[in-house]
Amino acid sequence: MSEREIGSGNSTTGTPPRRCGLAVLVGRTNVGKSTLLNALVGRKVSIVTPKPQTTRDPIQGVVNRPQGQIVFVDTPGFFKTHASRLVDRLHERARRALQGIDVVVHVVDPTRPVGPEDEMVLEALQGVSQPRLLCVNKCDVPERPYQELWKARQHEYAGYYEVSAYTGQGLEALVEGILAHLPEGPLLYPEDQVTNANQRFLISELIREKVYLMMDDEVPYRTAVEVHAVEETQDKAGRPMWHIKASILAANPRYQRMLIGAGGRRIREIGQAARMDLEAQLGRKVFLDMDVVVDRSLEK
Repeated sequence: MSEREIGSGNSTTGTPPRRCGLAVLVGRTNVGKSTLLNALVGRKVSIVTPKPQTTRDPIQGVVNRPQGQIVFVDTPGFFKTHASRLVDRLHERARRALQGIDVVVHVVDPTRPVGPEDEMVLEALQGVSQPRLLCVNKCDVPERPYQELWKARQHEYAGYYEVSAYTGQGLEALVEGILAHLPEGPLLYPEDQVTNANQRFLISELIREKVYLMMDDEVPYRTAVEVHAVEETQDKAGRPMWHIKASILAANPRYQRMLIGAGGRRIREIGQAARMDLEAQLGRKVFLDMDVVVDRSLEK
């Protein structure tokens, strides 16, 4: 029996066919796409901060159900700001993520007025032939003044869903709606795999998240993280632990000093917050050796 036959069910035993495909999450910045992805997957695979376009690379999160498998693709949000090579590059990544997928989930925020960033998303979706689902997030928020505006557009989509990535409300209905539009076929990932991101990437993203959360707007969006080494070792009691060596990359010496802080206070705070999250995600104690270095290429 071929792999596709295994993935598609067995007609002789009456096993229903399984569906599998890619569902891309698109929307303006800070509508909650990454939070939604984490809630759907059931663990943290994409970092979340209030900073626009926190997501830089399309992250895949895998959701399995008896009916099949959905591979969600999180994308950078569309952000109306001054022109820059980085913003243009992120917008292009978001547009490329719309290619070769099976379902588009357009995530919107009913607490914010429809603006130029939403129009950018709608324009990008015009050439999409795949089924488009409208996902109105943040339905747990009492005041949603713009929900009816989006609801009035539901006829433009193959499905309409009101969800809360924070409470989990409506997520299963969204999953079922997506599965109904996926083709029959074999699974794209083993059922125990939840993301396509490797360990080093996830570690660098968790550290970058803490930089953004703790520095607010003090450092530019271009700030990056490079992980040099991830080694399995043991603590003094012989228990397994991770030794991680990483650097925060600052665009110039001024930002380097800000990230280090007086007497190294700020880098210690970032490191402590990152270590706690890493230990929660990796399931064991972490020794995080981290510094701040200047990378002039980030100024471009």
